[in-house]
Amino acid sequence: MRASFWLPGVCAVAILVPLMAGCSMSAVNDALPDQRLAYKKQREAGENLEVPPDLVGSSFDDALDVPGVVAGTTTYSEYSGSRAARARIAASGSSEVLPEVADVELKRRGDERWLEVEGSPQQVWSRVVAFWREQGILLLDQNPAVGVMRTDWLDNRAEIRKDFVTRMLSKVVEGVYATSTRDQYRVRIERGTGAGTTDVHLSHRGMEEKLVTNALGDSAGTVWEPSGRDAGKEAEMLRRLMIYLGASTQRAATVVAAGGDTVAPQRARLTEDGGVQVLAIDEEFRRAWRLTGSALDRAGFAVEDRDQSRGLYYVRYGGEGGRAVEGEEKRGMFSRLAFWRGKGESEEGVRQYLIQVEGDTQKSRVRVLDDKGRIDDSASAERILGLLQAEIR
Repeated sequence: MRASFWLPGVCAVAILVPLMAGCSMSAVNDALPDQRLAYKKQREAGENLEVPPDLVGSSFDDALDVPGVVAGTTTYSEYSGSRAARARIAASGSSEVLPEVADVELKRRGDERWLEVEGSPQQVWSRVVAFWREQGILLLDQNPAVGVMRTDWLDNRAEIRKDFVTRMLSKVVEGVYATSTRDQYRVRIERGTGAGTTDVHLSHRGMEEKLVTNALGDSAGTVWEPSGRDAGKEAEMLRRLMIYLGASTQRAATVVAAGGDTVAPQRARLTEDGGVQVLAIDEEFRRAWRLTGSALDRAGFAVEDRDQSRGLYYVRYGGEGGRAVEGEEKRGMFSRLAFWRGKGESEEGVRQYLIQVEGDTQKSRVRVLDDKGRIDDSASAERILGLLQAEIR
């Protein structure tokens, strides 16, 4: 498998000859403290990351606490109508901003890590948006009502081989080299367990370009396939976010690098309840709720809404694996640099589901409901539970 691709230029030799005489082999990246992630800054990042003021104040409270609704499972249409009614009478928003230095703690359990930040969800949201802007990373999705934001697919320049030729060509023609991998990050923000705190969960997803051959063994192009989670990249981006939110560089590096708890035994298993498959989790409700949210993030589900008071995530699912790659054209080298942009996700075959988390102080279970709030025993529902089980383990 090739580590990077070279798009040859007709004038490569002519460009290199004058450069070789007086060039310096020192690169800007040599001065950076961490070489693992080096994403190219996107010019659009500073233009479209503003959150409308009327979404900031009430939207988070709306998502985290749903008062005045009759108990029982809520359908998509009922829940959307209830939210719209509350939005019309809600305050226009909050002008609060998080102090430049906030109290930030890294929490961990097994291989799971998240930040606990002093401040309200709306305060933390605005600071996390500002973090991506400073990184020069474009956000494809921002949903304050759900507390979820998703970055563009990113080309990690640190993964391009560093030799004389690649350095010189990259200085002259930006983008002449590109990696065969892409990274995407998703952040989920929700009210913390401690008074006046907010939890920030960051997850990574990867895509990898693979060579396709025909029946004769000849190259027939490339396709992009999910490559899964990279815990190292998650940890590094979490370290950067921790520093931005107020932790010192030394402290952030120390706590992120420190070993966590021993890996927890398997805590999620598929079982049956009344002839319908469910996911049993050996954790109390609030932790099972958080684990399910993280699993949805890492599996790439489109979470349209959530209602913790009812234990419901409102999601869209469609296509093999339910990952956010359905409908994308998996094309070759010359379309690879823009193949995610502006495409959106295909709606063909995509359905809405409710992921229901129920539990007590010791155990919980997750089941899939259809968009009417009825138990779903379809093959798609079983695939969804299988994906969640694989992420929670």
